[in-house]
Amino acid sequence: MKINAKIIASTILLCAVPLLLTACMSKGESSSDKDNVAATAAEKKPFAKYKNTVKYTVGKSIPGAPKLPKGDSYENNVYTRYIKKNLNAVSVDKFEAENGDNYDQKVAMAISTGDLPDIMAVNQSQLQQLVDNDLIQDLSTVYKTSTTKSIKKMYDSYGGRPLKQATFNGKLMALPTTQTNNLPTMLWVRKDWMDKLGLAAPKNIDDVENILEQFVAKDPGNNGKGKTIGLGLSKTVGGSYASLFQADDVMSKFNSFPRQWIKQDGKVVYGSTTPETKKALGYLQGWFKKGLIDPQMSVRDKIESVITSGQCGAFFGPWWSGDYPLTDAYKNNPKADWQPYVITDKYGKVKAYTQNTAGSYFVVRKGFKHPELLAKIASLLNDKLVYKDYAYKPIVNYGLKGYDGGKPVDLLINYATATTDMHDNIMKAINGKKDPKTLILDDYQNYKKIKAYNADPANADNNAWSGHITRDVSTGKMKDTLSKIEEVHPVFFGQTATMKQKWANLSKMEDATFLKIVTNQESVDKFDDFVKSWHKLGGDEITKEVKQEIKSQN
Repeated sequence: MKINAKIIASTILLCAVPLLLTACMSKGESSSDKDNVAATAAEKKPFAKYKNTVKYTVGKSIPGAPKLPKGDSYENNVYTRYIKKNLNAVSVDKFEAENGDNYDQKVAMAISTGDLPDIMAVNQSQLQQLVDNDLIQDLSTVYKTSTTKSIKKMYDSYGGRPLKQATFNGKLMALPTTQTNNLPTMLWVRKDWMDKLGLAAPKNIDDVENILEQFVAKDPGNNGKGKTIGLGLSKTVGGSYASLFQADDVMSKFNSFPRQWIKQDGKVVYGSTTPETKKALGYLQGWFKKGLIDPQMSVRDKIESVITSGQCGAFFGPWWSGDYPLTDAYKNNPKADWQPYVITDKYGKVKAYTQNTAGSYFVVRKGFKHPELLAKIASLLNDKLVYKDYAYKPIVNYGLKGYDGGKPVDLLINYATATTDMHDNIMKAINGKKDPKTLILDDYQNYKKIKAYNADPANADNNAWSGHITRDVSTGKMKDTLSKIEEVHPVFFGQTATMKQKWANLSKMEDATFLKIVTNQESVDKFDDFVKSWHKLGGDEITKEVKQEIKSQN
């Protein structure tokens, strides 16, 4: 869920006003309370069906372009009917809002007035506000009674980190969505260009530099002198986990982890301000001076355009880059042989920071008579539907026809190894060691794509190729690399009080400085001025707050 700092800040200011603070501290009744009675011990079991229909309200985040069958709504669709059939629970949307800023505004208003739906998704800062104002239910007990063993194992597979983020003073105040940590990014390269120039597969940064030099100098794509781009790189340079066109794979070789709060020599530091980051930026500047990085980097808004047109030879991207943007590149030119490569350090290791294992947080309004319902729905949709009812035709057909957004509570929980598990299951089916009909829907669809590609690689369409290159090749390389990954775990993902006021300007200054250094508009020594300004303009105060937050969580 996208975090809108302005909305969060305005919410806190509103709640500071005495009149609205009273509302913030209230726990108003929901219309659902009038018809509900507390659950029996038997009804609290994960898949137990309520004797009397339970009505609950939700804050519903919806896609920008709704995709529902004719006659369906977000209150009445294949998922709401599945929940009604299995649990005898019926949802009513207290509000519906498009993903992103619109949803954030609705949540901010609900918090500022204290008029909450029974269940809704919030970000970490909003969760803190709700806890501080005693507006949400402690879920510690219902987590024990109303989630399945599988759900507990899924959370445990992350070493307890997601639940820890949702725990305050020993109380579990939300159920978080999970986000897997695997190999964040790989180098995607035009192998047909490499073959034309007689270049071997890259293994380390020196190999990458040589390949980029050859691409730019010898123009294997016949773009014309000076028109071939070596590496496509984002204007934000690095620090966004598993994102397209970032330089994290280069920067990590210098122990640089921008935008991450990390521990260095026992101290909590902001990764963008370390000497290691200065070295990494200087190295990238050297590449830019040699013409290896897109010369239009500072003004190019759509890197995808030079990839799909055949002008660019390499970029860093996650395992799913074969779905986007490369499926369009393949469609434009099936002879463009894009392949992923894992780039290691001189010791054969891959050092990478991990992302927040908790995405958004689902909370239950304090006073709702069925706080166990959230845990039951999470178990139903992430356990029973995935592993037992995977062939349930109404939902299978819903997915095949491209419909989405129907889940009233879109709380995704999976194993930390979900991506490599996906690869293993699909390949077992491909190799005849697993019944394809037992695959979950998305895996089955990609199984069919890979089968189509394998049957006739030379004439496979872009959809078959994307299934092959992502669910077979890139995830296979990811699996083979897991033992070589040295993870760096950031120690803080939240937002402090001073961040709400000053982080936007600090980030803007960081982005501008990094871009100017990499593109040789400023000397690398400009980094020292940036660090001094960062500390003076709020960084010192924020660092103190981050340390206090970390201390309070331990």
